[in-house]
Amino acid sequence: MKISRCSLNASVNYWLVKKSNQKKSPAHSIIHCKDTAFNLCMRILFIGLMLFSIRVSAYAQDDQAMSLKQCIEIALKQQPQIRASRSLTEANKAVLTQVRSAWYPWISAQGGYTRETNNYVFPPAFSRLFPSRVTIPESNTSYDYYTASVGFNWLLTNFGQRLYAIRAQQKAIESSQYNEQTTKADVVFNVTQGYYGLLAAQHMSDVATKVLEESKKHLEQAKGFFEVGRVSRIDVSTAETNYANAQVNMITAKNNVELAMVNLLNAMGLKDTDTISIIDTMTSTTIEPDTQLAIQKAMDNRPELKSLYATIESIKASEKSNLASNLPSITGTGGYSWVGYQTPLTWNWAIGVGIQFPIFSGFSTYGKYEELKARQHNLEAQIDTLKQGIVLQVKQAVLNLQRANDSVIASKKAMDSAKLNLELAEERYTTGAGSIIELTDAETMFASASAVYIQTVYQYNIALAQLERAEGTIAKEYNSY
Repeated sequence: MKISRCSLNASVNYWLVKKSNQKKSPAHSIIHCKDTAFNLCMRILFIGLMLFSIRVSAYAQDDQAMSLKQCIEIALKQQPQIRASRSLTEANKAVLTQVRSAWYPWISAQGGYTRETNNYVFPPAFSRLFPSRVTIPESNTSYDYYTASVGFNWLLTNFGQRLYAIRAQQKAIESSQYNEQTTKADVVFNVTQGYYGLLAAQHMSDVATKVLEESKKHLEQAKGFFEVGRVSRIDVSTAETNYANAQVNMITAKNNVELAMVNLLNAMGLKDTDTISIIDTMTSTTIEPDTQLAIQKAMDNRPELKSLYATIESIKASEKSNLASNLPSITGTGGYSWVGYQTPLTWNWAIGVGIQFPIFSGFSTYGKYEELKARQHNLEAQIDTLKQGIVLQVKQAVLNLQRANDSVIASKKAMDSAKLNLELAEERYTTGAGSIIELTDAETMFASASAVYIQTVYQYNIALAQLERAEGTIAKEYNSY
């Protein structure tokens, strides 16, 4: 991922030499042409150097550390889930345009040309009036025949059917927009989880690096003590084992960092070949959320709930549109036509109003009404289920956050005590008062306590994000994206 900020302050000065009114010699003209060509080459070279400096300056800042907000902003632009959700909203808007077309007249034009004969056949009634057979000789003579017309068809009213159809589609658009907000909230949460996951992995890698350095120092110290006879060979072998285990832990920690980087890039919608650096913001503060207030905020803000409410309103409008289909519809028609065998063609115009009464449609309207009612009942049940799930999510998030608060405090004390214990064990081993086993236990205790502390801080930040996701506020500041 290339993120750069570059500024280029360049000033180019041009000196224009006025031509002298005096007559110049041919030799002077040749020298002047050479100078002009030289100046042109220098200007081209200068421009090339400027462009190169811009490129170098841009890539020199690619490793700038990114905040969580910057990662989220990139994800909202790059994540294909966002594009897919937004496309559904645009599709519903296009459907609204189709539904609104019922308010406008439909205008059409047509024309035709045929080459035809003009033989005439008398109708049967003519033969009854005139029993004696009258015939007109048939001919193969053909003529050009032209037709052209322009007409319109305009639905004047169908007593609310098209109006409620438009309202139903508007609510469908509103529902899809809330679904888009739900997708944004999921993306924001996934990026947050990946961001703090990478920070936790980096902290664990730092601890593993520190333990590896300490193990190496203790191994060299044990070898030195063994050479002077202060310790036995078992101290050296124990230190070698600890150093080897620290190397394995270091390899695992580095691998975990790479995995966490891949997870974050995937959450941001970036390629796994990209690399980014992030700002360390993994901290914890004491928060005591109000469960009932959090539940109320969730009921007011959750876009999933708003989407279902909007869908119900859409179905109710569709029900009214379906009932209005039992009412008559009035249509206005009109047109202008030209026909004839030769120009100028004979013209005619017509205008009229038609009314259509639906009498029986095979219970289609009734079946559609029952279908819409059943869908409405289904959505109402989904709302009740979602509300129960929201209450559960909020309570779980609050409990997880409270547990994380307490765990951070306790694990911080444990890590501080383990650090002090390690310092004392190192001092005792250096002076010969302690054993390698005591030192190894202190190293293991410190590494374990550090890992637990990092994990609890990570869990705190994730629990806070889970609470914001449950309340429906995690993506509130990103609604404009």
